[in-house]
This record gives sequence, structure tokens and C-alpha cells, in this order.
Amino acid sequence: MHLRFQQKIQILHVDDEPSITDLTATFLEREDDQFSVETATSADEGLEVVTDRQPDCIVSDYNMPGMDGLEFLQTVREDYPDIPFILFTGKGSEEVASEAIAADVTGYLQKGSGTERYELLANRIRNAVEARRETKRADRQQQLMRLTEFAGNTGGFELNLDSGNLLLTDGTRRLVGLPEGAHHSLEEAIELYHPNDQPDVRQTLNRAAETGEHTRGTWRLQTLDGDERLVDVTITPAAESGDVTTLRGAVHDITERKERERELRAERRFIEQALDALEEVFYVLDTKGTIRRWNERAREITSHTGQALGDMQAIELFPESERETIADAIETTLADGQATVEADLRTADGDRRPYEFTGARLTDEDGTVTGLVGVGRDLSERRQRERRFQALVEESNDIISILDADGVFQYQSPSIKRILGYDPEETIGDTAWEYIHPDDREAVLDTFEEWVTNPEMTATVEYRAQHADGSWRWIEARGNNQPDNPAVEGYVVNSWDITGRRERENELQDIKRQYQTLVENFPDGAVFLYDRGLRVVRAGGSELSEAGLSLEEIEGSTPHTRYPPEIAEELVRNIENALAGESHRFEQEYQGEHYRIQTAPVRAGDGEITHAMAVSQNITDQVEDRQELEHQNEWLEEFTSVVSHDLRNPLNVAQARATVLQDRCCDDESQEHLSKTVTALERMESIIEDTLALARQGDTVAEMAPIQITSLVEQCWEGVETAGATFQIADEFTLRGDRERLRHIFENLFSNAVEHGGDDVTVRVGRAGKGRFYVEDDGPGIPPNDRKTVFEAGNTSATGGTCFGLTIVKRIAEAHGWGVSITEGRDSGARFEFNTVKMISE
Repeated sequence: MHLRFQQKIQILHVDDEPSITDLTATFLEREDDQFSVETATSADEGLEVVTDRQPDCIVSDYNMPGMDGLEFLQTVREDYPDIPFILFTGKGSEEVASEAIAADVTGYLQKGSGTERYELLANRIRNAVEARRETKRADRQQQLMRLTEFAGNTGGFELNLDSGNLLLTDGTRRLVGLPEGAHHSLEEAIELYHPNDQPDVRQTLNRAAETGEHTRGTWRLQTLDGDERLVDVTITPAAESGDVTTLRGAVHDITERKERERELRAERRFIEQALDALEEVFYVLDTKGTIRRWNERAREITSHTGQALGDMQAIELFPESERETIADAIETTLADGQATVEADLRTADGDRRPYEFTGARLTDEDGTVTGLVGVGRDLSERRQRERRFQALVEESNDIISILDADGVFQYQSPSIKRILGYDPEETIGDTAWEYIHPDDREAVLDTFEEWVTNPEMTATVEYRAQHADGSWRWIEARGNNQPDNPAVEGYVVNSWDITGRRERENELQDIKRQYQTLVENFPDGAVFLYDRGLRVVRAGGSELSEAGLSLEEIEGSTPHTRYPPEIAEELVRNIENALAGESHRFEQEYQGEHYRIQTAPVRAGDGEITHAMAVSQNITDQVEDRQELEHQNEWLEEFTSVVSHDLRNPLNVAQARATVLQDRCCDDESQEHLSKTVTALERMESIIEDTLALARQGDTVAEMAPIQITSLVEQCWEGVETAGATFQIADEFTLRGDRERLRHIFENLFSNAVEHGGDDVTVRVGRAGKGRFYVEDDGPGIPPNDRKTVFEAGNTSATGGTCFGLTIVKRIAEAHGWGVSITEGRDSGARFEFNTVKMISE
């Protein structure tokens, strides 16, 4: 039973094949009399229709000349983000489907030969249009609420002083590792703390019970699984008739916070060095607008010496016409805390470069304004990257949300538009979990359940939320259901963007890893050590002689005395960056050879940078291989495009027309002819599919990873039509290979076994010795005279086979550097044996 709309549904169908659009329109309008289909043969023509008369739904092919279906979708989404858009295309790929989903496609449907594909398309259109219309009709509800700050704890407890009963919240149980239903006495709970902390715990509890005063302490908690956590415990006495009868408390796990504080202190030196690695201009001004600090980028951009910058007022770096604007921005920042301004930066040479400057006020511990800190971003290249000090210049208004007990948004504050890109009303009625990264949902759900079940519970959780543009932002949220606030009907969540903090922490870790790897794992090649005068003081490596250089010629030389100007200038720039604390990798061509060069700072024991190191590798063969591979890929792309588009589209039309004739024709002889025609067309489609698979295999495998054979084989078996056939894993082992391409080996061998051995065939996978494994079945086997030819394209003994299955198996094996042979299996069936395999576990 189909849902009928009270008004017409205007559909725009875009496909470069008119026969496809005509056929689709016929099916859709016959399927539902509410459908009205308009067609276009290109994306550009489709855009004109959308601009002139906006349809209720767009259906588009993917592979079209000029603008393809994915680019068409992205263009439509820029101006019409809520129009349902269904990608209706031929045999697609996971990559296309993934990109379409990322571009906010409404539906992704492959064309087929049967009428059921068009019935499915009609249902997708109805559902999409209904959802859009229901969204427009839905009531939007806004609530005024009081914005408050919420403190978060991880657990709590209650101790009855008369009975000695100790009650723990779920949060405390999870922190301790105590199973549900298990109980601890007071003494058992105290013994969970570090032995050196236990006397202080007892004393604090006794003082709270005796004095009735609010107490707290920070102690080491030893969990039941052997972990040690640092907790902040607050204890609040409750009295009856003047006597303290109950102690209630909150346990806040501060381990990560303390560890983060220690890490930040230890890495402060790293941060100082990182300032000079920033792409943006970094500066510090005092309250008079005098430049007090700058990074290397500021010196490079302005072309001023460090001494000149140190004696300069900030406004002197700008043209006369812009100095008043800059002065006002400095005053605004010092007074209001933050300001952003765009102006032309004037270099020492008189050049002008457009920049955006964002500043934030600096204060000391007493709150006295001491100056401002800021960054400048080059607007000519739109360098809008978030950097380490982004938190100093971003707006800090939080998102305030109200959810019901099911996690459905009832209210969103306007700041969600700035932080996540959504209009507040768009999200009302949506479930909060839809916006949260799948890997983070469980933790958020657990925290939300605590808020709902414990009226006095407050907690903080970090997770990734999806931005309207499809990216992910790190969010920290604190919730409190405000049980005593009658103005709030629901659960309040206070959220703020911590992406900058997360990125800064990740960048610090990256810098440490890169520096450690650079020091400990220099690759083979030529190594040069430069002093601060850019002179070579050490050199070594086999590549020196390959480049026609001797140690005597190199030591004491500079890049400008050894190399052509264009090479020397780039090398000098990167050596100077290394002396300033930056590491760089780049490529150069010298005397017809290609080299990859990595520069890095060399530090003394006290951390001072004394030299710069450059490591060079000859990558000429890699560059030539890369160019050859790009040429081959271009040819393969042309080939697969012709096969998949120019052949498959008319084939789909023929299949669809033949199916329609089968439905309408009743003559037995005609039915027989049509049935054979459909079978022949389906065989043509299989040949096209296998031809594409064979063309895409390539001759080598670039990326190989460890693959556990059991999980791979089970996945492949589920992906093949095996009827009543069975398979066995004779041995567990792990090998190195390309998982996606190995999937084709096993799926083709399994299909081959079922085709030749029948529905009750048994397939077995196991090891055949060191560096060898096999796939065998108990079917009829392959005669010895035929075993050398079955891998050749065009050889098959199965009716309706496409001749490429075993050819693909051999091609993929050879691409891995393996050999493959055919013998007789232990049950007289066919046995395919692979050798020279890189095994991880033998």
C-alpha cells in the first residue's frame, strides 16, 4: 500500500542517455499518478531547471560528460541544501557511494534490469519528499531558559553512620571496578586507597562526622583491576536533630587533568619552539603597541631584521592610510579582550600583502592588562588553518541544549550556528545521537543515562559532533537536569568547542614523534651537517660519490658555492628553518637525478640548536615509476569509463525493455525467445563486470598489511552465492597482502568450486608449508591436461561463465609476487596452491 500525497510531486530526472530518462519517466508516472517527471540530459541543463522551477526531488545519473552526478549534487547543495537528491546510476563503487553520502545525498540506488528497481526508486522518492514536507510542517518550539555553569563529578557515595551501610553510585562503581550487585563496607572502601593515603581518608571522614563541616581531600585510589587513579573527594555531612547521621560525598576522577597539566608543563619548551614553526605571523605587543615578541614567519614576511622589529611600533608595519584602523583595533583588544581586523601589511621592501589579524588581551595573575597576543593570516592564499593558539582568538559562547528523556532536542541556542553550522530550528525534533561520531556514542549515552536516572547528577563528557559541512568537531559537554527549576522542561546540556585544544595536544605529540623519528631513524643516503654560517662541517654517505662529490670538496662549502642558484636558494631556506627549529622534507632535481631531502635541527645537551642536518636520498627510480604508473592509470581510467558507461547504459535499456516485454507478452514462443534474450543480456553484463575487475587489478600491490585469514575467508564466503555448499578452515594463519584484492581471489575460487562441484561441495582453506597456502574442494577436479590453460582468459567449462574468474585469481597472485599452481585435492577435487607468500605466523 503506497502513501499518496495530496499534491503533485515534481521530479527532475538528469541522465545523458535520453532512452534512460524516457524509460524511467514511463515507469515512475505509471507507478504513481502523483508523479510528474521532467528530464534533462546534462547537469548544466538540470541546474537551469532547478533555478527556474525548484522540483520536489532530483534523480540523477553519476557518470555523465562534463559535470558528473556527484559534482551536480554538490552544486545543488550549495543553494538548495534540503532538496531530496537520489543518485540513480549504473554499477557503482564503494568510493562513489562514500563520497555521495559525505555530500549529503538523500539516496543511492543502482540501476537494474527489473521493474522492481523502479518500484524501489518510486518508494525512495515518496519517502524523501514526505520527510521534507513533514519537516517544513513541523512545529518549532523555543524556550527561554536561565544559562548556568555546571560542575561535573564522576561518582558519589552515601554513608549511614548509624548502620554503617555504604551506598555507591554507578559512576563510582565504574571508577572502582566494582561489579553490579557487589557491596563494600566502609573499611573495604578505605582500603581501596593507597596505603599512605588511608590514614588521611579516615581522619577526614571522622572530622566531617564530628564537626559537621564540609570537608574534602585528594587521594590515590587503587581500582580493583590494578589501576591507580587520582580522585578529588568532597564530603558533606547531613544531620538530624543536631546529630550528624549521614555523610554524602562526590568522587571526581582528576587523573587525566593532572596528567595533562604535567604534560603541558613538560612540553612548554616544545610550545615555545613551535611558535617559530607556525605558518601564520605571531606577535606580542605591550600596552603601548610596541612589538615585544615575534616568530620567524613575521621576520620572513616583513623582511625586517629582528633588531628592527624589536624597536618598532606595530602601526609602523602598515601604510599610513591603515594605521588609524590598526591603532583602534589595538585599543579595542586591550579594552574588550578581543578584536579582528583586516589590513595590508607593508614589508621592508615596500610591498603590500593583505592580512587578517586577530588579537586577544593578555593579563597577569592579578588581572592587570599587560598587552596583547595575536596571529596574522595571509588572506591572499586564504590560510584559514586552525593553529595552536586558536583558542585565544575564537568566540567562547557555548551551545545550550534542552533534551527530553529520549535524547530528542527540544531547544537549541543560536550559538550552534557558529560552532556546528546548523540553524537552531533545523535540529529541533532530531535525536542528539545522530550528530555524534559512532565511536563516541556509547560514552555519551552512558553519561546521559546518569543525568536522567540521578536528579542531582552532573557530569562532563567529550565527543566528536558532526558539523553541517560533514567534518567532525570535538565538543565538551556538561549536563544537569535542573530538577528544582520549573522553567526547564527537560535535561540541560551545556556544550563548547574544544577542537582547538584537541588539535594542539595532537600536534604536540606529532612534533615529539617526528623529532624522535628524525633523530633515530635517518634513512640511508648522503648526510650533511651545517653550522650557523651555512657551511658544511660534516658529510658522509654513498650518495656523495653517486652525485660526483667528494668529502674534501664538500666540507667547508656552502649551498651557493656547490649548487645552481635555484637549488641553493631552496636548500638555504630550509637549512635556515632547521636552525630556527623547523623540520622540512622536499624534492630537488640535480644533474638529471631526483632527490628527496629532509632537514632537521640538531640540538646540544641544553636544548640549544647548534647545527642543521640535511639527509638526501636518490629517488629517481621512484619518480620514473610514479610517472609510468600515472600514465597506466590514465589509460585504465579511459578504458573502464568506456566500458562502464558507453556499454552499460544501452545494455541496461535493453534489459529493461526486454523485461517489460516479458511482462506484457503472453505467446509461449515469444516468451522463450525473450527469456533467452534476457539471459544473453545478463551474460553480457557479467562479462563487462569481470572485464572491469580484470582491468583494475594492476601488476603490483603498493600497500600490504597483515591479514588474519579466518576473518577474510568468512567475509568472502558470505559474499558468494553458495547454496548448500560448506567451507572449512583447516589452519589459522596470518599473511601480508592487499585485503580488497585478496577478497577477489577467494570469492572467485569459491564461486568456481560451487559452479563445478554443485550445491553440496565442500571447500577447505589451509597451510601447505612454509610460505604456502591452499584452497581446495571435493568436486570433480580439473584434468591434468587442462591445468595449464584454465588461468588463460577465455577458458571455462562452466555454462554461462565469463572466462575471467581464474585469470583474475592468477593476476592478483602475481601482483603480490606469489606463484599459483593446480593439483589434485585430498578428496580428488581441485586444489589451488599459492607459494612465496609472506607469512606473519607460520
